[in-house]
Amino acid sequence: MNRRLITHLLVGFFVVIASVSHAQDAKETYPVSIHDQAQIWDMGKEFIPLSKFLYEPSENRFKPLPNPNSNLGFTDHHYWVRFELTNPDSVSKSLFLETARPITDVADLYFLENGEIQKIIKNGDLMPFADREISHRKLLFPITLSPATSTVFFLHLKSDGEVINLPLVLHDGTSLIESTFTDQLVFGVFYGILLLAGLTYLFFYFGIKEKSFILYVSYVLSIGLLHSSLDGYFFQYISGGPGWFADRSLLIFAAVSAILLNRYNQVYIRVRTFAKGLHYTIHVVNGLLVGLLFCIIFISSGKPLYYPLVNALGFLGVLLVIASIVMSYVKKKPVDLFFALGITALTIGFITFILNNFSLIENSFITENSAKLGTGLEILFLSLSMANRIRILRTEKEKAQELALQRSEESNEIKSFFLSNVSHELRTPLNAILGLSQSIMREIQDEKIKENLEVIKYSSFSLLSSIDDILDYSKIEKGELNLEQKTFDFLKVLNEIKLLAHQQTRDKGLKFIVEEKVQLPKKLIGDATRFRQILMNVIHNSIKFTNQGEVKLAITDLIESGSNSILSFEISDTGVGIKPEKLDRIFESFIQEQIDDKRKFGGFGLGLCIVKALTQLYNGTVAIQSEVGKGTKVSISLTFGKAEESVQDPVKAQSETLLLGKRILVVEDNPVNQLVIKSILRKWKGITFDFANHGLEGLEKLQQSHFDLILMDLQMPEMDGYEATEAIRAGSAGEKYLTIPIIAVTADTTEKSKLRAKAVGMDDYMTKPVDAEILLEKVLQALYLEKVQLANL
Repeated sequence: MNRRLITHLLVGFFVVIASVSHAQDAKETYPVSIHDQAQIWDMGKEFIPLSKFLYEPSENRFKPLPNPNSNLGFTDHHYWVRFELTNPDSVSKSLFLETARPITDVADLYFLENGEIQKIIKNGDLMPFADREISHRKLLFPITLSPATSTVFFLHLKSDGEVINLPLVLHDGTSLIESTFTDQLVFGVFYGILLLAGLTYLFFYFGIKEKSFILYVSYVLSIGLLHSSLDGYFFQYISGGPGWFADRSLLIFAAVSAILLNRYNQVYIRVRTFAKGLHYTIHVVNGLLVGLLFCIIFISSGKPLYYPLVNALGFLGVLLVIASIVMSYVKKKPVDLFFALGITALTIGFITFILNNFSLIENSFITENSAKLGTGLEILFLSLSMANRIRILRTEKEKAQELALQRSEESNEIKSFFLSNVSHELRTPLNAILGLSQSIMREIQDEKIKENLEVIKYSSFSLLSSIDDILDYSKIEKGELNLEQKTFDFLKVLNEIKLLAHQQTRDKGLKFIVEEKVQLPKKLIGDATRFRQILMNVIHNSIKFTNQGEVKLAITDLIESGSNSILSFEISDTGVGIKPEKLDRIFESFIQEQIDDKRKFGGFGLGLCIVKALTQLYNGTVAIQSEVGKGTKVSISLTFGKAEESVQDPVKAQSETLLLGKRILVVEDNPVNQLVIKSILRKWKGITFDFANHGLEGLEKLQQSHFDLILMDLQMPEMDGYEATEAIRAGSAGEKYLTIPIIAVTADTTEKSKLRAKAVGMDDYMTKPVDAEILLEKVLQALYLEKVQLANL
């Protein structure tokens, strides 16, 4: 009994299992294509209502659909599609029909039962998105099939010339959700790549300002808009319904993206540099695309032609890009590999897409979305190519910077050489003019001649000041302007400034006033030459811009601060004044009160710029107050070091002893300069001197006679002063001259020359025009130091 019960239970179990398995096998799996149950009728451009032919024999008009995703090509015809669905089950079925492309203008589904129209669901781009039965970018129709019934459906399709694809796919709820998720993944990746590439290279464009970057970003944007229109996202989220732009958006985006691809190709590959004919051909194609774009915007009736035309011109553009790549390799200017791969991917995708649009290959998910797949790969490869372009641009920029630095250094070398020559060539004749005029003034008694010589002297100083301004401005540019820190006779320098200013104001018919409101120190520590330059530049400006009245120099304050003395000066005038808007720029180089001031008043416009720089080196300040038509006041404060209490200078105390019996060699190639130095040296008691015309002759003189000190010019023929000094220090003139004092006496005032003179072994440096007192001071100092060194041996 028990065995029989167990046997029955096992048999029952296997029967149930078999039944369930059979039921599962019988259950239909979605999505499913119903193309084999459907027929299509091409009505041409005339629409025939369903009610007109429904009851008439029309079997011969309908033809079977050839495949699951039939492609009707570029068309503006009306189509009827007929199919029948049967529900053999005892329960209702809720399904969804997916058909056509999202950009199809009209897609209306008619439900028929017992030969009568029961329901119509309208869809397509010619109705607002909000009015769709299902709010989805695709053309979806909800279908409910009653149990044990058959329903006949008629689908009306119409486009304005774009391709109509005709899938007929039934979904249940699950398969529709799954296909939507798949679409979201695929399209999310595609549009994400476009967005990332566009934003990334937009940022690079703003950083680099390379034209190819903005063209690439624009191309990526246009591609994104084109595919969003093809996929229905543009209609769903942006246009939302029919309208002028919505009806033309796909054509506009297609034309613009083709134009941008062509321009991007021209700029990125630089087609013009190796294939001008191809470059102009691309321009012609872009011109045709622009003309087509004009027609798209203004002539609506041509839409059936516009769709194939824009595809054909776009395809032609891709072929031209390929031709550009090939030509670049032929001309030995190969493009980036990633660019070539990107264009290859685009070409394959585009060709597949075009062939599909013209119904020349079988329609499928791959062929229908080939442009999207090709474009996605293209954007990836082009992004890698643009990354390489950034690397190349950075490398080129670094090379350009290195070249610019090299050229800048060369330019500075040439500039320094030029300024050195200018200084030398201008100071050499000035040395003769000033030296001889001063010598004559000391010897002649005729006051009229003395007065004329004074004019020559002060005119020469004026020219010398202009030369110094030019050289000093060059030093300011290179950061080479420095101050000497030496004890100098402040009252003597101040008197020289007064005399020179008095001469200049007298020549112009102005009154010069000096006010000393404080007790002035006799000596200070600082740079006497630069102090003189500061005050004289400001005074000279005041005289230049004053036509009548007076110029006043006032020493207003003296502040003792530890080891420093801070002196304040005011230079005022009754001149033309300065406009308020000019005051902020008055210390800039080459700036004067008016644009025509250089012509009207003369000068280089460098004076105040140099005053500002020198004042800062003096740890001081300079300020200007001015009123147009009434005059200008310049306030200056300078910080000097305090000089020690006056004690007898050991050098001056021994001047006669130091000079007695000394023999000086002057190495100078210019006869006039020789004459000037001779006029100075012959007044020194106890010395003898000789001249050499260049370095080689100087070495010969040293070998032939005994000398105690050398005055050496720098720029000379045969052997210059640097080479001669190096030779002397190397022992070429004999061991006894290894430490002989050598003082450079040159017209070259550049800092580079001073450093080089020190580097080759010169003991001191002075510039022409030669000041007799300064020359004596330097000679005595050199001889004194040599005496001290000998005493310590």
